[in-house]
Amino acid sequence: MYLKVSIHSPIHKAFGFLMFAVLATAQTDPGVRAGAPGAGGTIQGLTTNQVKFFTSGQNAFQEVASVSGTVPDTEKGLGPRFNLDSCAGCHKSPAIGGSSPASNPQMSVAPLSQVTPLQVLNIISANGPIREVRFASDGGVHDLFTIMGRPDTPSRPAEFFPSRRQN
Repeated sequence: MYLKVSIHSPIHKAFGFLMFAVLATAQTDPGVRAGAPGAGGTIQGLTTNQVKFFTSGQNAFQEVASVSGTVPDTEKGLGPRFNLDSCAGCHKSPAIGGSSPASNPQMSVAPLSQVTPLQVLNIISANGPIREVRFASDGGVHDLFTIMGRPDTPSRPAEFFPSRRQN
């Protein structure tokens, strides 16, 4: 006599659930890697021109911008929307080019009037990851903050558009 087991039987369902649970728990996070950071440097085998191109890009990646260039050690050009004031500010752990640092620099760069509502909604926090906006329509990175409310933002919009000033 044969035992007939249907795919809809409780035994078959329980066995399937057990196998899924075993496979799901088999995934583990290896944690922080030991040794030198894997970010921030060139890859092996680059030509001299490629290394120069990398170095130029790395320098631009580390430039810090402010709205009008009046903040010490910054260049003019932040805004009108932004996530942070430099690429390296978001990508600096464990080295420049890496991922988010442990403490969120957006908390001190963005205007408090824009940070506070995002904190209340648990979107950003001082010890959480750096956040950005991505739309399903294009998948691209979009900016979370505006320059309004920053101390280096001109009080008159005409200062942004010198060619449109009326004399």
